[in-house]
Amino acid sequence: MAWLTGPEITKQVRLGRIRIDPFRLDQCNPNSYDYRLGNTLKLLKLNSQHKGTPCIDPRLPSLYEEVVIPTDGYLLETPNAYLGYTVEQFGSDHYACLVTGKSSVGRLFVKNHACAGPIDQGFFGHITLEITAKLPTLIFPGMKLGQIFFFEVCGKPNLYNGKYKENNKGIPSQIIKDWDS
Repeated sequence: MAWLTGPEITKQVRLGRIRIDPFRLDQCNPNSYDYRLGNTLKLLKLNSQHKGTPCIDPRLPSLYEEVVIPTDGYLLETPNAYLGYTVEQFGSDHYACLVTGKSSVGRLFVKNHACAGPIDQGFFGHITLEITAKLPTLIFPGMKLGQIFFFEVCGKPNLYNGKYKENNKGIPSQIIKDWDS
């Protein structure tokens, strides 16, 4: 398995083997590509109670409040959890990807993915970002929030065709589809 360099990412985009839309050369790093935050968030709301305590119940539909991020910034508050999305759409039938936060953002104690880092071959779309902040922190639409890495894979590809195939700007958890009736 090989991790692509920035120049190789650019080459593969030009060959059509990696799709990044829009692609900007100034977002290409030595071994990754920066992604930017879209202009809306979904603020997660509690949807149930357990023994009198408000909570999230994964067997019930998730509840969200849509938030537009103003150009002068939006204050992430603790202990809230937000879904955001990348300005860019990413994907490849030839490479697997991994998303992570930028160290500059991480040093502000803002996480932009809880566990959904891997992007399978065959996926193409906006990447959903699971955003939390340890301290109240301003964010802005279009700010560089993280980076995506591309990897060669071994073996015959099994292109992604899962429940997030039609990803459209911060799709909520689809875990409810996993429950047996």
